[in-house]
Amino acid sequence: MKSAQLLTDLCGTDRASVTDLLRARVKATPEAPFIVHGARRWSYAQGFDAMRRFTGFLDRQAGARPRVAVYLSKRPEAVFAWLGTTLAGGIHIALHRAHKGAVLEDLARRAKADLLVTEAAAWDRMPPLESCGIGRVLFVDEVPPEAASLTARRFDWRDVAASPLGEVRPSSQSDVISLLYTSGTTGRSKAVLVPHGMYARGAANIAAALGYRESDIMHDWMPLSHVGGQLHMTLATIAAGGCLAQYDTFSRTRFWEQIAEARASVFFGFANVLSLLMMAPESEDDRKHTLRIGLIAHMQGELQTEFERRFAIKLGDSYGMSEGEPMTLPTPDTPPGSCGKAGPDYELAIFDEDDRILPPGRLGRIAMRPRVPNVMMKGYEGDDEAAVEAWRNLWFHTQDLGRIDEQGFVWFADRLKHSIRRGGENISSIEVERTLLMHPDVHECAVVGVPDQLTGEAVKAVVVAKTGMTIDPRALHAFASERMARFMVPRYIEMRDVLPYTDVGKVKRDTLRDIGPAVWDSERKTA
Repeated sequence: MKSAQLLTDLCGTDRASVTDLLRARVKATPEAPFIVHGARRWSYAQGFDAMRRFTGFLDRQAGARPRVAVYLSKRPEAVFAWLGTTLAGGIHIALHRAHKGAVLEDLARRAKADLLVTEAAAWDRMPPLESCGIGRVLFVDEVPPEAASLTARRFDWRDVAASPLGEVRPSSQSDVISLLYTSGTTGRSKAVLVPHGMYARGAANIAAALGYRESDIMHDWMPLSHVGGQLHMTLATIAAGGCLAQYDTFSRTRFWEQIAEARASVFFGFANVLSLLMMAPESEDDRKHTLRIGLIAHMQGELQTEFERRFAIKLGDSYGMSEGEPMTLPTPDTPPGSCGKAGPDYELAIFDEDDRILPPGRLGRIAMRPRVPNVMMKGYEGDDEAAVEAWRNLWFHTQDLGRIDEQGFVWFADRLKHSIRRGGENISSIEVERTLLMHPDVHECAVVGVPDQLTGEAVKAVVVAKTGMTIDPRALHAFASERMARFMVPRYIEMRDVLPYTDVGKVKRDTLRDIGPAVWDSERKTA
């Protein structure tokens, strides 16, 4: 695979920035559909005009190369504010719309923004702007009455629409385009400084590897506070010349209705999206849809195979993170459950605890380093120590476990923070989950470690049965005992109707550790 060939074909160079990518796309297909949101529609030319008017607004109100914080739901204005900031040569900081309270105040303060872009419905969640050092706020709709007493300068989208087209400032691949906050599940969120090169090259490589086309319509629900929403959906779509059909969030009950409504051909998500869609009984209508491709993170091989069979949709996976994306790309011969091979921009290796490279097939920490400049983060803003800790012995150490087989295929195993230490054994929660999913009546499950006085941690499984099925925890425990090492078998099993998920489709594992009376315990004497 040639490095960023699609980028070269579109822009004339593989050293293009996102600014270059935008200009080249608009020049190539100005009248092609770009964004659909309900009854509202924009072509690429119209979308670029909206971005440039936002740039013109920034020129007048925030100065050159501004920092713009965006706290919005999934809507076109979020894209225009982001890429309008990009055209101004500024830095975009997307604040997760689900955050509130002290967490949101901390993130907003660390954004060091010249301007906040938000909406009236979000105002009751916003901390005092003075405490965040923000002196200007732009509402994409009306200014709520509660904001009338603000000392900060207030604007609404009419001020943007009335602004002249702003000057497009050139950017290089080394310039920072976005600040992304990590999830913060193991501590305070890190502020990742993302360069243009990572986004421009990564988007082109994703579009080429998955086979995105100009005729594609993307079912686009991923928040723009997530690298998936920014790179895999928005920018990869722009690289290919496709259209974004925006929806507020993922909805299992409305998914197929939305696909039909948009005539979408591509969708994106995490493996739980597949599990949720598989909950419905099989139907003769399962293949009556317009989808042809799904980009799904962390798929289990059995689930991928069954979903592809049932719905006749080709699925692919790509491994990466906010710090470097995409590290792997799917290939036509990628086996189910693998996230493909190392892409053209990264070198990957598996390390043991002493930073020695492990041979093919061995499980260890995934490490990477770039093959070309400006395709991974510039650093963690305000946290140099964390960046230095991650970079050891000339490699960036991820927080993930995985293996690389003899053919070079990469297999994600687990997050280090989700691995379980039971006695002297390290247990991958995902490996336990994969075994439990082999039970014919298990629909989905999540495995976590819970404190144990004797072994340090014990294994707990939270299980959802298939529709109409009932699972006896004793029988499931026996099933697991026959198929995995004794130290891996869950001591605790809890049956639930559904698993709790975040808005981007990740299981809320921290909410699953309770050991109450409803949780079956294999060591309980009365069991």
